[in-house]
Amino acid sequence: MAGASDKKQAAANSSILKQLHLASVVVNVVALLALFVLHRPAAKKYYFIFSLPGLGCQYVLEKVGRPKYHMNPQGYSVLSSAGQDLQQQGLTEYMIDIVYLTLAIDVLMVLFGSNKAWLLLLAVPSYAGYKLKGFISPFFARGQKEEQIETEPVKSKRQQKLESRKTKVRYR
Repeated sequence: MAGASDKKQAAANSSILKQLHLASVVVNVVALLALFVLHRPAAKKYYFIFSLPGLGCQYVLEKVGRPKYHMNPQGYSVLSSAGQDLQQQGLTEYMIDIVYLTLAIDVLMVLFGSNKAWLLLLAVPSYAGYKLKGFISPFFARGQKEEQIETEPVKSKRQQKLESRKTKVRYR
């Protein structure tokens, strides 16, 4: 038996996947028409090669996010698995971003009639490097932190106030 939260998640996942697939179908049909009817751009192999990351991410999102139903003995469809939450942060968010980036590049390719729009896909590994830098840099900064420990520690405001009270000369 699925609870209310599972049913809400299943509905949200179905809605997200429907929007994603609808946008993908529309943009890819327009791109294919531009490639084969208008012959814009002339080289078609780049479209097929560079569309693979977006299609792969879409496939993975479909497999992990699609709710699964089964028939109970009374003949009703019952939710058996809501699928992973597609609204969560992390890898699913990045995969959705890659799909939409690929679709945006398809639109730019059609508008400008050039395969140079695919250079925007270089933003994906550069963004991943930027995110990994924040994750990896603390491991390399350990040596620097140990050197800072040897220097004089920074005093809090309370400690500074107490020391300033001690150094003041009191007259009675």
